[in-house]
Amino acid sequence: MPIRTNGAAFAHESLSRNLQYYTVYASSPGAYSSPSSATGIHILITGDYADTSQKNFEILLQSIGLRAMPVLMNNPIAVPDLSLLNDQGPASPTMTGEGYVWKFAVELERVFENAGPSGTVGATGFLVDELRGIILANATVIETIGLSKNIEFTRQELL
Repeated sequence: MPIRTNGAAFAHESLSRNLQYYTVYASSPGAYSSPSSATGIHILITGDYADTSQKNFEILLQSIGLRAMPVLMNNPIAVPDLSLLNDQGPASPTMTGEGYVWKFAVELERVFENAGPSGTVGATGFLVDELRGIILANATVIETIGLSKNIEFTRQELL
């Protein structure tokens, strides 16, 4: 019996080999010790679209997605200290205190990299420049540089 070849169309998605992996370190006092009263970049996933922390996460995700939408990601995980090596991977390069670690991957190679001549030069330069000043649902302003920095990004070659 011949194999039917017509009508073989179907919806699917395949990932390319150009995945780039990123880690977000978000400062959120109380995220680990008292999640219900956490402040700062509070991005706890609740599934409740009326919840402020869920709205904060969606604003962050949509802001990143304006350049490249993550195709793989985990839920943000609260950690007691962003500066310590933990189960979620390496420590934040410069931030300390309670907060969230969130990882995602995009299919576009070096999409957030800024080689200059203007803006923040580096592997995550466009994230730093484009997310600075975004206001979250809890009125927290995303600060990506300086003494008031409350979010940091790194790029990894492997998961």
